Amino acid sequence: MEKQRTGQRVVYADLLRIAAMAAVIVLHVCGNNWQGEDIHSLDWHLLNVFDSLVRWCVPVFVMLSGMFFLDPGRNVTYRSIFTKKLLRVFTAYVFWSVLYAAFTALLAWRGGTPETPLQIWLDVVYGHYHLWFLYMIMGLYLFSPILRRFISAASRRDLEYFLVLYFIFTLLMPAFHGVPGLQVLGNVSYRLDIQALGGYVGYFVAGYYFSHYELKPRTVRIFYVLGLLGLACTMGLTVLSSLEWQAPNEKWYQYFTPNVGLMSFAIFLFFKNKVTGKHLGQRGLRLCRQVAEYSFGIYLVHAFFNNRLVSLGLDAVTFTPLVAVPLATVLVFLASYLAIWLLAKIPWFRKYCM
Repeated sequence: MEKQRTGQRVVYADLLRIAAMAAVIVLHVCGNNWQGEDIHSLDWHLLNVFDSLVRWCVPVFVMLSGMFFLDPGRNVTYRSIFTKKLLRVFTAYVFWSVLYAAFTALLAWRGGTPETPLQIWLDVVYGHYHLWFLYMIMGLYLFSPILRRFISAASRRDLEYFLVLYFIFTLLMPAFHGVPGLQVLGNVSYRLDIQALGGYVGYFVAGYYFSHYELKPRTVRIFYVLGLLGLACTMGLTVLSSLEWQAPNEKWYQYFTPNVGLMSFAIFLFFKNKVTGKHLGQRGLRLCRQVAEYSFGIYLVHAFFNNRLVSLGLDAVTFTPLVAVPLATVLVFLASYLAIWLLAKIPWFRKYCM
């Protein structure tokens, strides 16, 4: 299938990036209340539905990065990795981490429990809850020269072998750890200790593989079915494990689970094969391109507006989550986009902080 492009950009990747960013906001809006609600309440079950629907967001962001960054056709050198990619992510991390740490310290001071200088310093070093993603991306960039060598020399079958191993030993078998009767699988996976298959590297490679190779229509349909099965398992197993704990249990929300992995692969393939953006027209595509270009900045600032919305009394259960979650998501997304659109007019900010 020929890739749908606008200029030098891949349309489905832009639209998928926007969808993933909206999904991240849904996840964090639900996260404001998911842990504190009674697991027997309707609100908690509705939050579980919303949360389960968007658990693909982070793996898909990683897949989008791998789709472009691992492409052997791109001129990527050690110098460009350190002076462009890593520098940009690092400066963005420092700027936003300091900003969020200062904001947290201000709230603590106004609340009568001021933080110590050490606490503030640790807030900067470890970052706000959503800035972990920047650490992870920097780790993938550091490892990417080796991955790019592998990609450039690997055949399609080599990549498929790698991804099958990743799915089995990173996503599937560890999920059975602690499950009566099946925990031996998790223990075997742990003892094999194939650390090269750990972390997000598999999603990184999967993004390149799914974007650069065409799958048979029947195979794609199988991925769609497995993705829907993954969604059903995410919802159902979260309910079952939470009832067993008598408290919210997010084991099946984790990104390194087979259910979330299958959802992520299915979503990526759906956008690649079905979402062309033709109905948007040229003006709509230009707007989508700009929103996609600003998605990194939107990610960085959205936690601030999510927090402010809660402080103003609007969270996922202010009224029924069926209304509150979409409403809060739209408000946070629009406020974040507007803020980044304005800040992007500052050249140094655009270059180093978003």
